[in-house]
Amino acid sequence: MTDTETLYLGIDGGGTNCRGRLRDAAGALLGEAVAGPANTRLGLEIAQQQVAHVARATLQDAGLGEDAVERTHVGIGLAGLHIASDKEVLREWSHPFASLRIENDAHIACLGAHAGARDGGIMIIGTGSCGYGLVRDHPINVGGWGFLLSDGASGAQVGRAALRHALAALDGIREVSPMTDHLMFHFGDSQEDMVIWSEHAKPSDYAEFARTVVEFVDKNDPVALKLMKECGSEASAILRALAWRGINQIALMGGFAEHVEPWLEADVTSLLVPRKYDARDGAILLAGGTLPPLEPGFEHKVGHTESVTYG
Repeated sequence: MTDTETLYLGIDGGGTNCRGRLRDAAGALLGEAVAGPANTRLGLEIAQQQVAHVARATLQDAGLGEDAVERTHVGIGLAGLHIASDKEVLREWSHPFASLRIENDAHIACLGAHAGARDGGIMIIGTGSCGYGLVRDHPINVGGWGFLLSDGASGAQVGRAALRHALAALDGIREVSPMTDHLMFHFGDSQEDMVIWSEHAKPSDYAEFARTVVEFVDKNDPVALKLMKECGSEASAILRALAWRGINQIALMGGFAEHVEPWLEADVTSLLVPRKYDARDGAILLAGGTLPPLEPGFEHKVGHTESVTYG
């Protein structure tokens, strides 16, 4: 690689972490790095800081210095980037790169999943959740409006529902189970401690408790089973909404997807297809780069921890 070669950097800014990948003009992998959450709902300034940090770290991982920034074309997908005013602020960002293109994280995940094809969709199930697709290059968004009002089929919402149920169970309002006892033990069987924790908790903090739900599903815990069934129903509704809009080839993505897929309702499973590349490679396509060819018969399973990640 020469010191004048064009570089392409793809950044996937998710709710749990921000991941970068660098490729050369031929698509060869040069470097990768990970930083903290880059969800725009946590603040645009925080998102910009994480993007800048992971960009520098990725170039460093490739053994490149600061001079490489000027010949690097960057594509970025950010979680929560659905508000038009936020997009304008970020697109006016004074950056040092050769070029910069920014979309929401679902867009780059969709580009990666379908290798840049202009038709197809994804269902992201990670810390957050949403459905997204392209119909003749026209974007379609279903859900993904953030933890407070949306993201029903997500690790964060499953974790939050588990804590709500455990709190109510300790008060004698809801069913007690081994899982609810385990969750309350984590907070010292103190409702007050859980409430104080919640005052500063982020979606990624709630998503950590989705791990507990998954663990107790394997133990046939009745509350854990109920919560995952509800999550599967939410995810199925999003898949139906995409199909209604003409998107009938949908790849599941996100680190919580593999746990939710068994709970999808029977009528939506025929919509599912394997993804081809991940969100960071989708961001490289957004930046104008190319990708290495897939090996014959190569398929990604769902649940790869990319794009709106879980854990």
